Amino acid sequence: MGEMVNIMEKIASSFLELALALRYDICTCPGCRKKMLSYVLEKIPAKYVDTATPHFDTIYKQMVKEYGRRVIIVVYEAIDVVSRNVFHIEEEDREADFQLLLDRIYQDRGMDLREYHRKLLQRRIALRMNACKVNTYSQYLRILIENPREYEKLFEVLTINVSEFFRDPPVWKGLREVLAELILKKRRRGDSLVIWSAGCAGGEEPYSVAILLREMGVDRNNLDIKIYGTDVDRGILEEAKEGKYKKNKVRNVPGELLEKYFSFSGEKYKLKDEIEKMVEFKWHDLISSKFLENVDVIICRNVFIYFTRTLQEQILSKFYESLNDYGYLVIGLSETILSEARLVFKEVNLGCRIYQKIVV
Repeated sequence: MGEMVNIMEKIASSFLELALALRYDICTCPGCRKKMLSYVLEKIPAKYVDTATPHFDTIYKQMVKEYGRRVIIVVYEAIDVVSRNVFHIEEEDREADFQLLLDRIYQDRGMDLREYHRKLLQRRIALRMNACKVNTYSQYLRILIENPREYEKLFEVLTINVSEFFRDPPVWKGLREVLAELILKKRRRGDSLVIWSAGCAGGEEPYSVAILLREMGVDRNNLDIKIYGTDVDRGILEEAKEGKYKKNKVRNVPGELLEKYFSFSGEKYKLKDEIEKMVEFKWHDLISSKFLENVDVIICRNVFIYFTRTLQEQILSKFYESLNDYGYLVIGLSETILSEARLVFKEVNLGCRIYQKIVV
């Protein structure tokens, strides 16, 4: 006969270690970890199993499958409760150190992250702290000071450039309807059509706009078109200018359009010149840079989620000023227009998150 063990304790310990792996924003000393585990074990009924039992590992996996979700919920509850009620005097002020880190990043590189979502930033920065094998924000700040090249790696994790051509296909159907109306008005008046993809990552979005317009029979020979793609990541902008993409980035592009607007070389699809020349890329920081003017459509999708409510309000206000009268704003499907902004933006297609500027 082997040892009788509480298999739920083993599961809880494992989940707790994983949950705390990148939590540099709270105390994770042995004492706090012990309190967190105790909290979990008080909430989760014990399940004793003999370690000599045949197929112990199989039983363990079955228990994880059956109780894992409940244990994870309680683990995060324990972390929250214990971290807000630390029972000892802490040697460092994590919040103050984190603020110093953000101040230094702004001072050194001009990237103002102080209004970004705190928890999101902490998770991203934790990835680099873990890679550098440091445990405190002050230690990581020292690395940035002594090795400025670390900034490049930090910015790579801070600016998540996840995009693809014609992402969320229904949105592009809604956008096509908006563009069709605008094109008629612009041609009638002889005006330019200006479209701004703000936070364009690798350029998939503004290039998708260019392809959509070409499929609608529009090019620079029959309408003055200006498509801008901007981002805060200089490196990704350089990649966008190359116009080369892996297969997963073009999975939403119909076969006939792939053949029409791309050439395939090696493992990547290369955009043809007629599409590349329709888009102009610029570096732009939504927090500190001057906004574009006289824009007809602003596409800013899955960007607001990184900003605090206050900063979202400021950016929406600037977008309002950037847009021509009755211009359009397109945001991400997981995002919403704040209640205050609804006074100046009306819903055109809620399902596609397309809004129109209200002239007041």
